Amino acid sequence: MRISLFVVFGFVLTLLNSCENAPGIAKPGELDVLPYYDVAGFVEGEISKLGNETVRKTTRINGKEQSTEVTLSQEEWKEELDAFFRADINKPSMVSAFTTEVDGDILVHRLLPGEKSPVKEIKVRIIDDRPIWLTFKISKENIFYTSTILGEIYMNQRTQKIDHYSIETTQKIMFLDANNLRIKGAVQP
Repeated sequence: MRISLFVVFGFVLTLLNSCENAPGIAKPGELDVLPYYDVAGFVEGEISKLGNETVRKTTRINGKEQSTEVTLSQEEWKEELDAFFRADINKPSMVSAFTTEVDGDILVHRLLPGEKSPVKEIKVRIIDDRPIWLTFKISKENIFYTSTILGEIYMNQRTQKIDHYSIETTQKIMFLDANNLRIKGAVQP
């Protein structure tokens, strides 16, 4: 009986060691690593750096434009940049839904054909391990309704803070004219 327990124990150890490097099997601790660029974490970190900066904000609704200057609190920044949090693709259900490519200094995540996600693409330009800009595209479509959101954030390399951003939303319901909203903000030093 003892010999068979040792043989079984040895077999289990050999099996576990051979699976350690097998493709597709995560090692302990690997599941904590995000497979895609952490858009939500990046935006959250950048919001925390902002204090009482004034934002020159331009809002265009269906062609009518209005400009204002505002100072946003941390919570108001989160609301202002909410679309970037919705563009986060680091969810267990999306772990293999996107391709990841590097084109020069631009990291690109694109939704694979046949995968279901409103986030279609994320691009991040990274120089010296720091993001210079980040863009995304979200779209939803069915027979009666189409919605597209495009977002961009550009960093100020001198201050290492958000320099300017834009979020554009277009919605079209069957038999109605499209609605377009664009918000552009420039952070004043």
